[in-house]
Amino acid sequence: MKIDIIHATAGEGHRKIAIAIQEALTRVGRKDLEIRFLDALDFVSPVMKSSYAPFYHWAVRRVPALWGGSYEVLDRPFVYSLARPFRSLFNSLNAQPLLKNLLEHQPDVVISTHFMAPEILGRARVRGRLKSKILTVITDFFPHTVWTNPGTDHYWVMSEVTKQELFRRGIPPEKITAGGIPVSAAFKPSGNRPEVLKQYGLEQGRFTVLLTSGSFGLGPTEEILDRLNEFKERVQCFVVCARNESLRKKLEEKIYYFPVRIFGFVDCMPDLMEASDLMIAKSGGSTTSEALAKNLCMVVMSPIPGQETRNAKLLRDSDASFFLQKPSQISGIMQGILSDPSLMVRKQRAIAGLSRPDAADNLVQMVMDGKF
Repeated sequence: MKIDIIHATAGEGHRKIAIAIQEALTRVGRKDLEIRFLDALDFVSPVMKSSYAPFYHWAVRRVPALWGGSYEVLDRPFVYSLARPFRSLFNSLNAQPLLKNLLEHQPDVVISTHFMAPEILGRARVRGRLKSKILTVITDFFPHTVWTNPGTDHYWVMSEVTKQELFRRGIPPEKITAGGIPVSAAFKPSGNRPEVLKQYGLEQGRFTVLLTSGSFGLGPTEEILDRLNEFKERVQCFVVCARNESLRKKLEEKIYYFPVRIFGFVDCMPDLMEASDLMIAKSGGSTTSEALAKNLCMVVMSPIPGQETRNAKLLRDSDASFFLQKPSQISGIMQGILSDPSLMVRKQRAIAGLSRPDAADNLVQMVMDGKF
């Protein structure tokens, strides 16, 4: 059985979810499995590959309101019906090598964690040129129209809310599974909190905060860290700056009056989440799903307009997180949490209703059983 997993390196989320699926396929242990792990951007024109992620990074950092507005406008069915032919033409001009590769390889199943591949492959599937079944894993909590494409055989989505939204957009319910966003098995609760805290020289009795702001290191990290100093007798903090090296260096030069450990880009996020009581982060689909799998409560800050604000809405509607409109509000949130433990108990109940730590294994089981 030949399975291609396709992602696109526009941030880390799509890639991490693809890796989680690859890991789950490997755990099946079937010798007849032939798995390929592909980045769609490796099959596009050099100009598109070199500009795709940098343009997204620039847009969400420099003109977030414009990005969010464009995202919402393009999600209107009439507007997207006008834009789709131009997107198809653009993709056909820039991504022919991806289509050619899959037409030659003809995998049994294509699992895509980014909308680019289904857009490109769907037309070939409809015309009968591509025999592969296409499974699209929607990595946001609320689907954008760009995720829905003719030729897609099945959609794997976050929740029943996501499923209902797809149904509203014309996708038959039998083509949708609300199984949760796949995350690595490393994000299942492990019980190694004491060991992690000891490893980083932190105390068992303090309330531990994990402060991060996505793979680009965006958000008011420094201001929030300054506010946490108000609780210096009771808290300690992990700070993950990701690829924002200037932020990491700036924070490392500061003096703190409570325990703080600062990181750049890390591969130990499962351990940091396990050791934390609260995570302050943006509401990216991958990061949020990892936190939910770890039963870790979040304070959502600085969501990227568009997909992340929609993710935050689901968390808000479920009462599964706290929310920051401005950095100064963290003081009130922390005061409430530290003085009233029942606040966290209520959030934990909501988190349990959204957590899907076995999503990757369940998705793979569906593929192995041929149930789509």
